[in-house]
Amino acid sequence: MSRSFDPAQFEQVYDRLICHGRFNEEPEYYPRYTPRYRSILERFAERAEPAPLDVLDVGGGQLALLTKALWGDRSVAADIGGEHLGYLESVGVSTAAWNLCSDPSPFENRFDVIFFSEVIEHLPLPGHEVLEKLKHAARPGALLICTTPNLYRLRNIAFMLTGRQIFDHFRMPKEHGLGHVLEYSRDHLAWQLDRAGWHDAEIEFVQIPHAPVERMHRVLYRLGSPLFMVPRFRDTLVATARA
Repeated sequence: MSRSFDPAQFEQVYDRLICHGRFNEEPEYYPRYTPRYRSILERFAERAEPAPLDVLDVGGGQLALLTKALWGDRSVAADIGGEHLGYLESVGVSTAAWNLCSDPSPFENRFDVIFFSEVIEHLPLPGHEVLEKLKHAARPGALLICTTPNLYRLRNIAFMLTGRQIFDHFRMPKEHGLGHVLEYSRDHLAWQLDRAGWHDAEIEFVQIPHAPVERMHRVLYRLGSPLFMVPRFRDTLVATARA
């Protein structure tokens, strides 16, 4: 069984709690990336049981807040730290400080669903080591939804051709997270999931509409959009797997 997803309800809750909430990114970020969050939650609704579930969002906490507001899930947000954790607590989402690069899992066999969205590319560790920590927090059969940029996306190809730096410096994070220190191809991410013990993995190439910030990037995005017909060049990998 699955649960229903109401686009109008999502838009209302997203605007109120996320766009007008207190998170790390600049205010323009969340309206621009509304389609990404909608796409993730649509996949969640297709695969999740109707009854409220124990949900862990490892990252910014937006998905924890949305699942709690839309379906009444028992949601927890875990991140390295930041003022946004205080905001999440103020609206009823439990939080935990967790440095994925250095800390063991603070949870054991607890969650039915784990969101790991736009995080793995920020971590200077083999992906399977972090995914193993997430698996430690999951109940048997738990659902993992992981999204990350596609290494072969058009933006990276353009950066490489023009000699621009693609990734942040490869180093360990301390009080704050890093930029993108590596990105994954579909096969590489599949290998990491398998090595970590996640099963039944499905990885999609997805092009989620958005407007790049820089004018030149918007021009290149429009000019290159026909290439998105080829899955390999799409921006995002969306992986689902089971513990």
